Amino acid sequence: MKRIRFIILLSAMAVAMAVPVVAKATGNTGSTSSVYIQDRADYDFIGTNLDVGLLVTCRDSTGFGTVNVTVNQYPPATPYPFGAGSGPQSVVCDGRTHSVAVTIIGAGFDAGPAKATAALTTPTNSKGNKTVTKWITIVHV
Repeated sequence: MKRIRFIILLSAMAVAMAVPVVAKATGNTGSTSSVYIQDRADYDFIGTNLDVGLLVTCRDSTGFGTVNVTVNQYPPATPYPFGAGSGPQSVVCDGRTHSVAVTIIGAGFDAGPAKATAALTTPTNSKGNKTVTKWITIVHV
C-alpha cells in the first residue's frame, strides 16, 4: 500500500511541475525576437549590389521594425583591400516568422566568404532588439 501511495505522490508532483512550464511556454509564444541570416547571398552588377536573405521574428505594438544588414569581405575572397556595404529593410513584427530580403549597396564584393551582421530594432519594444553575426558565402547567380 505504501508503494501505491508513493507512486501516486510522485505522479502528482510530476504533473504539478509540468503544468507551469507548459503555461509559461504558451504564454510567451511570439514575444521574443529572432533573426536568422541565410547561408548564401548573391551579388550582381560588378560586385556593388548584394542580396541577403533573412528569417525574422518579432513582436511590436506598432506592427513593424527595421533590420539593418552589414557585410564585410576581406582578401583573398575579394581582389580589393576589402568589400563592404550595408542596407536597411522594414519588417513585419506580428510574432510570426517572415522571409526578408535586404539589398546592400557597397563595393568590392566577389564570390567567397564574408561576414554578415543583422541588427533588428523595434520602435516601442526594446526587448525586441536583436543583433546576430554569421559567416556567409557570396555567390554569383
